[in-house]
Amino acid sequence: MSALLYKMGVCDLGIEWFTAVQHGSNLRKGENAVEFKTLFPILKKYLADDADVPYFFRELMAMITTVTEEEWGSSKDPSTKTKDETLRTYAKRGISQKLAKAIVYRLTPEILVERINEKSETVRNLLASDLHGYDASLNAENVAEQIAAWIVEIVQTRAGLIQQSELEKQKQKQAEAGLRNQYGYYLLNEVGHYCPFPGCGRPLTVSKDGKAADAYCVSVIDKKKAPEVRNLLALCPQCYATYSIDGDPKVSKELLNVKKILETRAQSLSLIDDLPLEKGIIRAIGKIKKLNEKDLADASLDPKEIKQKLRPADNIALYHTISFYVTTYFVKIKEIMINLDKRGEIDYEEVQDQMKAIYRRLKKAKKTNIEIFNEIVAKIHRISLQEDIYCQIVVSYFVQSCEVFDAITE
Repeated sequence: MSALLYKMGVCDLGIEWFTAVQHGSNLRKGENAVEFKTLFPILKKYLADDADVPYFFRELMAMITTVTEEEWGSSKDPSTKTKDETLRTYAKRGISQKLAKAIVYRLTPEILVERINEKSETVRNLLASDLHGYDASLNAENVAEQIAAWIVEIVQTRAGLIQQSELEKQKQKQAEAGLRNQYGYYLLNEVGHYCPFPGCGRPLTVSKDGKAADAYCVSVIDKKKAPEVRNLLALCPQCYATYSIDGDPKVSKELLNVKKILETRAQSLSLIDDLPLEKGIIRAIGKIKKLNEKDLADASLDPKEIKQKLRPADNIALYHTISFYVTTYFVKIKEIMINLDKRGEIDYEEVQDQMKAIYRRLKKAKKTNIEIFNEIVAKIHRISLQEDIYCQIVVSYFVQSCEVFDAITE
């Protein structure tokens, strides 16, 4: 695979990496395949600082993946570490398929690149020299990137993913570039500029030296169906590169579920985007943020009304979240709202009516209680730009004051 395909949204590695990914260009690929058993002793020689094989193996894994040793899947008891002898075997013969499958979608080769590039130019030249048999063009400047690309390909291949031919890669890059030009802006906003692949979360827009650049690719989710917007997802280059050669239907199903969640959220947001919300709410949140323990000590409330609107059995987390915020903040927030209203800084009655309208719109669309709660929180966040936790406190207040959620009818 292209050495660039593993490069992700980590601004420390340079904007030029992501620009190159965006335009589908390649870095030079090694002439011959390199095996893990070949790379490991060479890396140990220059990076291990005299550590033994098991210790350095664990250190190398920490450099190339976010998967912890407990998740490697190499032991029947997931709470125990992999035996040192097993790690010695991996170093001599290569990693197991089970381990490769466990880490293939959570690779972080950029950390390995940084670790190698921290070494002096002399050490990097020596490292490149030891690998000249696989790529004669290696030098101190490019050896880290090529080693990282080899590691990614080794893991992918061992996990059972079939590498593409150069012609297949070229066709895919052209297709991806077309999809990104056509749908990229929408898809990037759909995922909130973060990779939605389960377990990833890398930023898809990065900055360096005051400049911003996109670091994402557009992937077809169900490869048997047409590349329409409902079957497309913006992913980081690493997840895209791996998924593009993965034919596992389970992974496809997982991404289709992610897409469904994103579409549902977008639909909910569009439902209430046109509804106004009194901007005086910003002042109210500002005062809520300043409340301290002493302010709240004698202002607690027993939220007896909550059980009339929410059943703990339906969503215990939502019930307890709202109950806690109401118990702690309701009395003080009401005081804040009334005082701001008296000073003309907020139209409290208008806010109440607006909250009711937003709730009714979401309820009519048959959204669940937790979806309603989250979307009103998101609405307040977009208007106030305040932290979600304070927006949750405000919505909880309006649950207790009867603007959000109706009484349960048996």
